[in-house]
Amino acid sequence: MITSAFALVLGVSAPVSVPAAMAVTEPEGVGTPQRFLVENVHAAGKVLEIGNERAQLTGPAGDAPAAAAIFARATAPADITAQVITAYPVTGKSATYVFANQDGEVLVRNANDSLNFRYLSVSTIDITAAALDPYAQWAAVDAGAGSVYLQNVQPDPSGRIAALDMYDWKTDDGSQIQTYDAGTAAVQKWMLRSLTPEVAKYSGRTESGTVPTPPTERTARYSWGATVALASITWNMPDPTVWATDGTVTIEGTGLGLFGEKVALSADYLVGSLGAAVDSAISGHVGITVKQLRMLEPTHVQRTISGSSTTISSPVSWDWAGITDAATAQAGTFTVPAAASSGFTASLVVTIVATDEVNIARGSGIHFGALFGEGSTLNDGNRDRAGFSDWRSGGAINRVNPNKVMYFFDQPQQITGVAVFDRGTDAKLNVGTATVQYRNLTGGWVDLPVKDLAWPYVNSTPQLELTVESEPVLATGARVVITAKSTATWMSLSEFEVYGPQLAPTATR
Repeated sequence: MITSAFALVLGVSAPVSVPAAMAVTEPEGVGTPQRFLVENVHAAGKVLEIGNERAQLTGPAGDAPAAAAIFARATAPADITAQVITAYPVTGKSATYVFANQDGEVLVRNANDSLNFRYLSVSTIDITAAALDPYAQWAAVDAGAGSVYLQNVQPDPSGRIAALDMYDWKTDDGSQIQTYDAGTAAVQKWMLRSLTPEVAKYSGRTESGTVPTPPTERTARYSWGATVALASITWNMPDPTVWATDGTVTIEGTGLGLFGEKVALSADYLVGSLGAAVDSAISGHVGITVKQLRMLEPTHVQRTISGSSTTISSPVSWDWAGITDAATAQAGTFTVPAAASSGFTASLVVTIVATDEVNIARGSGIHFGALFGEGSTLNDGNRDRAGFSDWRSGGAINRVNPNKVMYFFDQPQQITGVAVFDRGTDAKLNVGTATVQYRNLTGGWVDLPVKDLAWPYVNSTPQLELTVESEPVLATGARVVITAKSTATWMSLSEFEVYGPQLAPTATR
């Protein structure tokens, strides 16, 4: 099915004005001309040129430059302009065009009565006449993924459709382009790269009654990937009285693009005064410290704008003065105000919920590590089966003693106790001492402040069964340092559990 190449491939936005050197009048028989770089899908970054004398020599005698050839896309504006193809839409036909270079020379297929009917020629026929000549007309047919086939309107002597084709799949600069039986190969797929750039619409806000200063820098992006900072940006500012009314004001402007062309600009301003902040909220468990809560506090809040349902994000700091850990000793809520330095009022509602004490080492965001050894089932709840072993070949001289088994937490958590076990029929029962430590917020390891016990714990029994309570500490990890009773064998552990309050539901930030 033939479709409009310009609607399908290009998505062209608002038209732009062009410099006088690029301006083309509209002849009879055709619609408004448009300008493109015609890039081949097989030779990305290379474009079709018409009538370039540096093209590959071809033709019956091999002594004439090809009418159309592929060349690397230029980078300098003047050189790009020389590669531009002007496409004249033929009046009364769907997605059918006459293609001409900047000198007005037209690309045509040789007539069917020629021995070389597949070849292309450059013609000085005027555009009005070309619009009546099927050999000079090319239909843009959807080829998928934004590309098109460019097929000659006149069937060949056998009634087949001829399409523009990069002969022999050659991509060297100057390689010839001719026609071949229409197919689906990449050498017959073309991207029509518009010279109309895209510029993102600017969005801003201004206080009621304040005339904003529109942006002085905008970037245009062209369809082949080039970007340029627009020059000579000007804005058509409305009457100053429009800024006195809350709502949205749109202003238009222009800037000069890569080729000196005028590029349309647009900016939307939300007019309104900033109001109160919407309450923010976080939650924590009973016994959570203020230090932990402050790690959860939002750094921005949403503020209302007069005359609009829109809110905007504003940075905020909070005043925790006078709030101590006693505020989290039981379930309930309390409010933290925004600090005066924020410049506006805001409230942070803190909800404290009662939670169970759990083995936090079995939660999410916990990562196992060891100085040496494996522990894939160290925390599966089975205290009677070895879950960690530090066996190493080489006998006593290669034993790891002391050894360290540890967990790392993705986020700080409170620790209130631990339990370490080495028991069961497959246990080595060779742990002589154990010291449990927690990893503080700066990454250092500190002995866990347990009750009624001094570290290291000396294990005087065959099995290790150590369960201790701790003063609450805020930790980013936990580990147990173990030493062996004997170097005759290695050490094992069946379980290493770390206790703390279950994390409260995710806070609303």
